[in-house]
Amino acid sequence: MENSDGFLTTRMNKPIYGITLFFILGIIIGRYLTLPFLPLYLSLTVLFVLTFLLYLKKKQRWASYSLFLITLLIGIVYFHYVYYPHSSNHIVVYAPSEEKVTIVGEVINRPQLKERKIRFTIEVKKIIENGQEKSTQGRVWVVSYFPLENYDYGDTVRLEGKLRLPEGAREKGAFDWQRYLSYQGIWVELSTGNVTVEKEGGSSLMKWAYKSRDWMVRVIEHTLPELHSSVLKGIMLGDKESLPPQVQENFLRTGTGHILVVSGLHVGLILLLLLILFRVLALPSRLAFLIVIPILGYYVLITGLRPPVIRATLMVIIGLVSLTIGRDTPLLAILSLACLIILLLNPLSLFDASFKLSFLAVAGIVYFTPFLEIRLKRLPRWLKRPLAISLSAQLFILPLLAFYFNRLPLIGVITNLIVAPLITIVLALGFLSVALGMVSLALAQWVAYSNWLTIGLLLEITDFFSFSKSLTLSNLACPSFDSFPFWILLVYYPVLISLPHLFRKFNPEKQPL
Repeated sequence: MENSDGFLTTRMNKPIYGITLFFILGIIIGRYLTLPFLPLYLSLTVLFVLTFLLYLKKKQRWASYSLFLITLLIGIVYFHYVYYPHSSNHIVVYAPSEEKVTIVGEVINRPQLKERKIRFTIEVKKIIENGQEKSTQGRVWVVSYFPLENYDYGDTVRLEGKLRLPEGAREKGAFDWQRYLSYQGIWVELSTGNVTVEKEGGSSLMKWAYKSRDWMVRVIEHTLPELHSSVLKGIMLGDKESLPPQVQENFLRTGTGHILVVSGLHVGLILLLLLILFRVLALPSRLAFLIVIPILGYYVLITGLRPPVIRATLMVIIGLVSLTIGRDTPLLAILSLACLIILLLNPLSLFDASFKLSFLAVAGIVYFTPFLEIRLKRLPRWLKRPLAISLSAQLFILPLLAFYFNRLPLIGVITNLIVAPLITIVLALGFLSVALGMVSLALAQWVAYSNWLTIGLLLEITDFFSFSKSLTLSNLACPSFDSFPFWILLVYYPVLISLPHLFRKFNPEKQPL
């Protein structure tokens, strides 16, 4: 069938789905197989010529297959290009160092203070070894003890210490620190007590975003008690550093830990609140859309450019542009395009747990909710859709929850139904109190009092479901990371995806989709 209704269509044989899928497969193959470059480049050249000839002869189907193979090979090549250090003067060449060296570089993220240590990443510009200064490049993970100077994002700093290679997992199933850092483009680490700021710099936009975030944190901490402010910072900004470990564990045990990780849920709730506000103000749709986009862009910046937030914001922008130009673009196509854009910007995002959980949850909601709504048709309408949405998301992320966190919070379907409305209220009151804080902290305090009550209720709910003896089976022990049987994923997802189609085939009188 010809692609008569454009690039983004609902059929799974259309380009956007195939291109995204094969690009992902290429990245995965590139991660686990080291293939020689010359055959790859020759294959790409041949396939490009073949695809062009097939299109000229109007053999669209075969041209599409050839295009998908091209995408697969590009994924392999692109992963190798981004992941592995190729330069002869990369900082990894100098590690591990037997003697102390001096390196100079730019701080590329916000330094984090924890347990009297400051952790940050620098993009190295030069190294001084045995009195010789050499130009170099690459990223270094830095741990600074007892810092004597204040430094921040964008500062050029001089560090002295021994370079070392990150350690891998010490035993099977343990956390692999080396792999975790490598997915962030970091191959070397350094511990130091000697950090000197040479000059300030960095993106003025990011500096403004960080200052804005700091101001929001000050308002939250001023208007709420310590525990409640730490929860709100986690929900609004993804800042979990000050959250007590037991509170974090309660959220994880009840399957609601995702609310403490800034994600598409938060972007969706912000979008909902903005659209409600604009409707009350009777703003024209196009003007409302134009206002929404920079606000969501601002939220992406203050939350640290996190993949799930970027994904959700891209989906919103693509959807709004589609509506503005009069196109009815399917949500799965929007999701695929957002995924492809993020992976083109950084293919290593694919190995980020939040990236996979975020995309799979949304894909589950979009794809599986209509099917479950039919199955739950006897339930009242106010319960049917929320339950179908919660179940769909949980079903699509269950294997990954087991894979990454060694647990299956089965009670999550119920707790998320209860918690979701509360999170909407917490976010709305949180942003309102922060906005009022620009005018008067006293006004912000009144709104924060309502949030204190709401957050308190949220904590009571997670505490109850986490420790209730009648719900001791809410978590099941799962295999560790390295011993997880991957064949389960290869069986689970095809079966899950095929369920609506199998039901439609064997029950033609009941169409679920």
